[in-house]
Amino acid sequence: MLRRIGQLGLASGRQRCQNSYKLVAAKRLFSTETTDAAAETTVKETYRAKQRKFGVGTALLCTIPFFTFYLGCWQVQRLRWKVNYIQTLEDRLHREAIPLPKRINANVLDEYEYRKVYAKGHYRHDQEILLGPRTRGDGNAGYFVITPFERDNGTTILVKRGWISPDKKDQKLRPESLETGEVEVVGLIRVNEERNTFTPDNDIKGNQWYWADVDTIAKMFNTQPIMVERVSDLSPSREYALIEKGIPVGRSPTVEVRNHHLNYLITWYSLSLATSVMLWRLLRKPPARPVKIKRI
Repeated sequence: MLRRIGQLGLASGRQRCQNSYKLVAAKRLFSTETTDAAAETTVKETYRAKQRKFGVGTALLCTIPFFTFYLGCWQVQRLRWKVNYIQTLEDRLHREAIPLPKRINANVLDEYEYRKVYAKGHYRHDQEILLGPRTRGDGNAGYFVITPFERDNGTTILVKRGWISPDKKDQKLRPESLETGEVEVVGLIRVNEERNTFTPDNDIKGNQWYWADVDTIAKMFNTQPIMVERVSDLSPSREYALIEKGIPVGRSPTVEVRNHHLNYLITWYSLSLATSVMLWRLLRKPPARPVKIKRI
């Protein structure tokens, strides 16, 4: 009897344990905490935002504002140098003319640039060359006359006498321009001209000169590699009368040095500002919205 009662109690305990386990399993199965955590994990995996990617184009755009700003600052320095340089040349130009030394050291020619000099001697018209066609200040095309000049001290230089019209190209049509005897030349010392890309080569055999290659001309006529460019401060009416006679008219006594550095620095600073705005807008733009992924 006691044995039977013990077996019934053990069976009842096992039954209660099984029922309790099922109840706990059911609670876990229908728990809101587990469901919220799983949903949260699913949402995170489903709506994860894309990372912003910086490509080569973006990296290049980041360098442009700084590089263009540097170029603008460099042009500021160039502008200051060019302004001071032009002021120095204008100061030399307004000084009194000095006698041209017998021998000039090529290393100090820069100190004589736009410095008025004078020399006495006579022209060798039989060795005259014409440089051009070139335009004058009024826009008319013509030729510049370059003639060897024998000085009283025995040396010979080149003189750029001035501009003539194309209809006076032949010496026979301008006899008044062929000065004889001793003359005094007042002008500016010039060296080789800067040849631009569009200027053709000189035709030495055909005696066609497009730019003043002073070194080559000096070797041809056995002169010093120096050219003096005559200056003229005559009135326009007086110059017109000389042109009609075929007499070369010298250049005006002004400094002809280009200064475009102000335009350059404005351009570079504008590019720096524009690219900075483009870069700011690019970095400020939000990344692309995530794509919704279907749940499985």
